[in-house]
Amino acid sequence: MSESKYRKSATKDVRPFFQVVSLEDCLERAQIQLYEGHEFTSEEAFTIEEQDISRLSVVVRPNLTESILASAPIPRANLILGVTAVNPFLKKTVLIQRISLEKDIPDDITIGSEALEQLGGGSPMTVEIALCLAGGGTREPGRPFKRGHWISKKTFDLRPPKPTEDFDVEPTDDATWKMLGFPAKTLYSVEYYSGFNEAVNKAQPIAKVRIHSDVHKKLVVDSYSKISRPIMSFLAAEIPCQLVAASFNEWKDAEAPEPRSPLDAFLKRLKRLDPDYKLMNLRQMAEEPGMPRLRALLHTDQESVRRVVEV
Repeated sequence: MSESKYRKSATKDVRPFFQVVSLEDCLERAQIQLYEGHEFTSEEAFTIEEQDISRLSVVVRPNLTESILASAPIPRANLILGVTAVNPFLKKTVLIQRISLEKDIPDDITIGSEALEQLGGGSPMTVEIALCLAGGGTREPGRPFKRGHWISKKTFDLRPPKPTEDFDVEPTDDATWKMLGFPAKTLYSVEYYSGFNEAVNKAQPIAKVRIHSDVHKKLVVDSYSKISRPIMSFLAAEIPCQLVAASFNEWKDAEAPEPRSPLDAFLKRLKRLDPDYKLMNLRQMAEEPGMPRLRALLHTDQESVRRVVEV
């Protein structure tokens, strides 16, 4: 099990609400617990191994003190605490809880198993806790006025140890597939750009993945159904294979992967299956027509057989 193996680099949002500056950091002390019996932590980024997804038991602790609220420039009756969970791959959001600050604030807020199932199991997932305006008000300079305006928030990112963040996923309809020269009912395609063996640059994705819009919609609406899980498992194994094949000429002569590159992350993923796995082994498998052994490894990692059998 691995935690906190990467750090977010996003810049902080700039808010124009200078009249409520005393509340801007009121959720900085919020914490999260990922597994039952584990300690709460203020860390914001976690890497969740495949074998640990089923163990997730996520609880958020706001740690919002009464002293901060007592001095708030906005009445408590007009403030709410909202907790949401998002699967960024499926672009699906679940509202976990909406709490009026007129009432007592619970010490802990649990993201239940039902919500995790709706979000595909819990990884990738972003959990956000935010202090928001409950209702509209008079417009004044430097003061929130619209229902839902957030005043303070904190996010916790749960990610799998895979380079899925290095490419965009685009739902694609029949007409667009045909325009691109594919059959109308194409399931998916991978358009590789470059950079598989270069340090990750968030501003420059290494590839674009297209998934048929009907399938993407099905995954979003029912991401934990018996058919959705095998499809997601299949794509998670097949897409990296296409990236390896498309980028092979860029790294086939490399002595070692570049640190923090998708190739480096991919090799570490394979080392979890076989600690003795080396770049030389990957090169040999990538040279095989159709890469049958590499595909077998990735489908093993995704537990594809189990997911299909459970359908």
